[in-house]
Amino acid sequence: MSTEARSPIVVRTIVWAIMAVVLVIYVVPIFWMYSSSMRTNGEIILNPIGLPTRIDFTNFIDAWQMANMGRHFIISIVITLSSTLLVVGSASLAAYGFSRLNFAGRKSLYAFFLLGLILPVQSFLVGLFVLFRSVGLLNSLWAVILPTSAIALPLAVLLIKNYFDSLPSSIEESAEIDGASTFTIYHSIILPIATPIIATVTTFTIINVWNEFMIPFVMIQTTELRPLTTSLYVFSTRHSANYALRLAALAVIASPMFVVYILLQRQIQRGITAGAIKG
Repeated sequence: MSTEARSPIVVRTIVWAIMAVVLVIYVVPIFWMYSSSMRTNGEIILNPIGLPTRIDFTNFIDAWQMANMGRHFIISIVITLSSTLLVVGSASLAAYGFSRLNFAGRKSLYAFFLLGLILPVQSFLVGLFVLFRSVGLLNSLWAVILPTSAIALPLAVLLIKNYFDSLPSSIEESAEIDGASTFTIYHSIILPIATPIIATVTTFTIINVWNEFMIPFVMIQTTELRPLTTSLYVFSTRHSANYALRLAALAVIASPMFVVYILLQRQIQRGITAGAIKG
């Protein structure tokens, strides 16, 4: 076999090897979390990397009851759904404007808008805290919903705009000839076509908002209003020596996002790849 013929095989082998290593790095900790959450605390201390001898969900039940996770679970759902609706609705409108409408300062405004992609949360968290305290929003769900929505908005606009840019303008031109308004074109023609990217943005937003820790930790000090992430921190502090219980609580919090991603992974792939192709 010639050197030229062997080169693609070598490159493919290296790529697959790297992918396998990355997969192991991500999958092994997740598998360890779930398997260890079904063991006793003594078993984990004696043999941290061992497997459970039997399927036992006692730790999950105990963690759910002791941490009052039912209440915090509902709060996390309310925050996540509210933020996702705000992000998807606002981002799709803004992306359509940046992609399809001609107005003064469009490029400058879009560039300024995307600054949110590089600003860390810590850079404006103190200012937000002071602002929300002055207007009476501190220790409320809005103190989490509004900032998390604003943080997720720039990426959502970027992804949806790139997708809209890939759509042919002839779709709108024929509708304009028939007398359709701008909002009618956006709502009745563009949005149904944009289902893959909307699903992608929805999934990313759900995962990011659900896993957000810093903002709810700072903005909500009332125990009854804490979402799952901050309630887990308090629960882990109180039960720092019980590894099995902490891992069970972590597994309960992480599981919904695994389900969301698995169910929508095809839409995510379609949304990302479709936006990269000009048509």
